[in-house]
Amino acid sequence: MVSFTVLVRRMLGRSGTFLLRSALSGLAYHVGLYEYADSTGRDDGISAMMCTYNEEEWVEPSMLSAKDLVDEYVVIDSSNDRTPEIVKEVAEVHGLKVKLIRIPPGNIGIAKMTAMKNSSYKWLMALDADMVLHEHAAKEIKGMVESVDQRRHYLIYWKYLLLCGDVHHVCSDNPYHIEHWLFTYSSKLTYKYLDQGGVYLETLMAPLRLYKPVLIDKVLGVHLAGVRSPEKLALKHIRSHHRRELLKEWDRGVKIDEVLTRICRQVYGVDSLKELGERLLREMLNKLPRYDEGMFGPLPRVLVEHLKKGFI
Repeated sequence: MVSFTVLVRRMLGRSGTFLLRSALSGLAYHVGLYEYADSTGRDDGISAMMCTYNEEEWVEPSMLSAKDLVDEYVVIDSSNDRTPEIVKEVAEVHGLKVKLIRIPPGNIGIAKMTAMKNSSYKWLMALDADMVLHEHAAKEIKGMVESVDQRRHYLIYWKYLLLCGDVHHVCSDNPYHIEHWLFTYSSKLTYKYLDQGGVYLETLMAPLRLYKPVLIDKVLGVHLAGVRSPEKLALKHIRSHHRRELLKEWDRGVKIDEVLTRICRQVYGVDSLKELGERLLREMLNKLPRYDEGMFGPLPRVLVEHLKKGFI
């Protein structure tokens, strides 16, 4: 059954939902029918929530880009590559506070709820392991956090520049990803999977009467959403478009590799994830606009340094 909040989002769109959230949360706050943000028992600070599955390409620059902003990283990892080792190495070398929790792969919504429950601070930041903040982002976000009413709940939005295929292409003619990347903790928060045109995305469900939306109308980083090895590009595609089948077979005890191979052959007519990924990459690059530094600005410095190590 679709929730009331989801129905509102679909009917009103982002701008309409912003207005409704502001009105309802403001009314509830001023008449006292409210769970105040400073009553949760959490210390001031920011917990970065990272849910990782084979993110060894970008997890290091992602973590380092936020080190002057967040007070802890809560990493929920289901990888079978070097991702957890890289997380530990980055934490040790740079003196970062990291809670690393290993869980089986499967439902990203459960992973995000696990991250939330194991977080410590008042503010929660959704930081995917392929998101890299600009060096000026920490100042912008901290300034916003310090300027708002500390008793209210907020969803703070900003833009990421979406890169796809490789770091030399953007994902579309309007390549920006805007969401509520930072929000105050409440026990009423939850994550649900929503069908977005056949693609399943986990979505934060924040009560309308609690959360006021705020927009930082700037690009604060890049999202390497489609910059993967061919195998990982294909895996991400299948996980997004065939989630129900994957979870059904997982519950039946079928090995995930067998399910992936069957989908590759029956749906896409190829024998492996690599072949599927190479096809997707070719199709992607033929359609995508080039990344233009003059138009979009420079890449984050921490990402540029990472790319010098040979990550492309």
